[in-house]
Amino acid sequence: MFSTYEELIYFEPDYRFFVDDGQSAEAKVDFLLNVIEDFGNDSEGISVFFESVSNSKDASFAFIFGSAVNSNLGVSEIEDVDFFVVTRDRKFVYDWDQPKGMDTRYLRLSELEECLKVEKRFFSRVFSKEYNVLGGIFSNGLVAIKSSKDLENILLNVRKNFPKIHIQALSQMVEYDCRKWLDKHSMGPHKKKPPGFPKKRRYSFPGNETLMTFDEAHLVIEEGIRRKNIQPKKGAQILRKIMERIWIGGRRANLDYACRWR
Repeated sequence: MFSTYEELIYFEPDYRFFVDDGQSAEAKVDFLLNVIEDFGNDSEGISVFFESVSNSKDASFAFIFGSAVNSNLGVSEIEDVDFFVVTRDRKFVYDWDQPKGMDTRYLRLSELEECLKVEKRFFSRVFSKEYNVLGGIFSNGLVAIKSSKDLENILLNVRKNFPKIHIQALSQMVEYDCRKWLDKHSMGPHKKKPPGFPKKRRYSFPGNETLMTFDEAHLVIEEGIRRKNIQPKKGAQILRKIMERIWIGGRRANLDYACRWR
């Protein structure tokens, strides 16, 4: 299948932060195409879409990122395909027959460069609802549908400065992934434990109503780190940071509860 899309370019992740899974660029692209087809798209429609993006004069560059490129999940476990389009002068939803399952964001090149000028914080409101760390996006693996010198320069600059905020950024990425996993698997706050199960204090996971013990939270976060292929040494720091947020959030919740009854 890869020979049909030879113009797709796979940019490897920064292995200071992400594990090298040993897969070739061809294997990464093949997996991505299988994911897109698994949403019910045919090869011809995918080709037409890629060509439309590649030939667009308004687009500076465009790429697919996220779990469809970097996750160690199976094809059927990928929930959507994250697609990022950076335009030159105007930002709008193009008249493209976009494949099913694709979640697209648009950003002007000037807006993107402005966000990335702040070298210590690569945050953008464009991704505020979920994965809002641009540094994490550009430090991980990408499959470019349309590449450019602008993309190459941004990758170079971001990966130079990403170490300054990488723990915060990767922690946010893992935390969001864990929330999605908890929502999908309904490990809810009202789930009853078997008789005789030891009673332990339960905490709310950040941004989620799920209540869990520290041991359960520890396992959920470890799995999130594994799904994101983050280096083990970085994983330990990320685990500690999210666990601290859970503990602080639990203390704040108890204080709020106590104040209500004073």
